[in-house]
Amino acid sequence: MRGSQATSAYARALFELSSLTDSVDATDVGLRTVAGAVRGERELREALMDTSMPVEAKRAVLREIFGESLTPEALAIVTLLVERDLTEFISDLAREFGEVAEAERGIVAAEITTAVPLDDALRASVTEKLAASLGRPVSLREHVDASIVGGVVIKVAGRVLDGSVASQLEGVRRALATDSGGEV
Repeated sequence: MRGSQATSAYARALFELSSLTDSVDATDVGLRTVAGAVRGERELREALMDTSMPVEAKRAVLREIFGESLTPEALAIVTLLVERDLTEFISDLAREFGEVAEAERGIVAAEITTAVPLDDALRASVTEKLAASLGRPVSLREHVDASIVGGVVIKVAGRVLDGSVASQLEGVRRALATDSGGEV
């Protein structure tokens, strides 16, 4: 079992374990911390992925750096990934764990793409309006893509709401091409 199959299985198992110990939130925060550290610290990433480094040394590194900030369940799963040469999937595990936790709590994940980063007021407004519309709590997954020029693209509950300037301009271009019978 490699890649996404492993992280999906580990995320589900970790959620079940952390639910039993009422530590879902702490596990979620801890996993995101580890994922950020592994992604952002080249030396740590290289040490954990070094096949010549003994497994016990890798365990010691993980315990020393994250032992206090991770739940025992999360530390065990992260250690297992490292031992099985799946270190590159720690970020996937953190993401999938968060998604499992949200789904189990009835939270709807909505992907929002904007041309510029959202400010706190706009983020709160969008979240509130989506939650009211869906009748369930919403968690935003924010992406910035300057190519949409302006406006917003929201993907939620299997639907895409495209209010981007780029898609509106494309619609105008198509309309003009159809009306003029040629290319615009």
